[in-house]
Amino acid sequence: MANKTVKFSTKIINDSKVYLKVSDVAKALRYSKAQDFINEHPSLVEKISGVQCIRETDFNDLLSQNESALQKQGQIEITKIETLRSKVDSVMSFQPLKLALARDFLQMMADRTGCKSEEEYILTHEIPAEKRKAVQELMKDDKANSGYRSMIEYLQDKERFDIEKIRKFGLDVQFLTSIDCMGKIRMDSYIVGQGVFCNFTDLDDCNCWNDMYFDDNGDVILPYCDYFGSQVEERLINLSKLDIDRDFRKYNVVENMIWCMKNLDVDVLEDYEYEVIGYHGDTIDFSMPVELLLKLILPKTISTIFTDKIIDVEKDLYITDFDEEKVFEEDFKH
Repeated sequence: MANKTVKFSTKIINDSKVYLKVSDVAKALRYSKAQDFINEHPSLVEKISGVQCIRETDFNDLLSQNESALQKQGQIEITKIETLRSKVDSVMSFQPLKLALARDFLQMMADRTGCKSEEEYILTHEIPAEKRKAVQELMKDDKANSGYRSMIEYLQDKERFDIEKIRKFGLDVQFLTSIDCMGKIRMDSYIVGQGVFCNFTDLDDCNCWNDMYFDDNGDVILPYCDYFGSQVEERLINLSKLDIDRDFRKYNVVENMIWCMKNLDVDVLEDYEYEVIGYHGDTIDFSMPVELLLKLILPKTISTIFTDKIIDVEKDLYITDFDEEKVFEEDFKH
């Protein structure tokens, strides 16, 4: 089979869920025939308008577990569905309450605009304005993944974080990228090595990785500078003399987290919204996301995808054109 990326030119939206054709999915996952995929995953296949499909989220889950297919495909598929009708429905549901609580104001606005009633004012002025506002919200750039993009820029900036220099000290970098069903991406990055498994961010961490050096004894020294507390703390950490006998480079982030949970005195964190278990030391520093823990225990309950790759982010925007003025009026009168 040719090693080319499969472009999902056809996506089926049914009941606000996105489906991909089985024929395209089978090609992306490197099956020689679509029937081979169907035979292996019969519970995932649904027929919509005569077309055999699977959910996009199920495809992403399978792709994230298929190393060779993910490498050739290059990215997972995230399609976010946001409809103008749903936004309009929320506006319409608010109108009876507005009439009940602000009738005097609406009557005043109706008089000013030459409308015969409060209802006419809402139909001719307020609802069209809300519709234009909803369209603008749908078309504006999505800022949800700005943190992810910022981290990518940080990793590519050698003046702030030089990966090649860090590797010269016997260390490496690993990633844990999560993508939820709404397309929000988060990436946790780790420095790994012999006895080293340390989370880092693009927000000027205390560990000065770019300033590491060899001392006179040939030991790797990591400067530590904490300027965020009530008192400035500066010290040197000797990475060549650590008590933990594990080379974290040989395992992925999830495997390293599990090892730490089994072998170290980890803490139960108070931030239950995102992180639930963690450990914070000089050279071991990690937090396990709640969704990752649930994914390990009950995989089918969590649609979030976890991968150890940096994911390319593409965004296509499709907005359907329609005239809802009659619907507005009918909905409002009822």
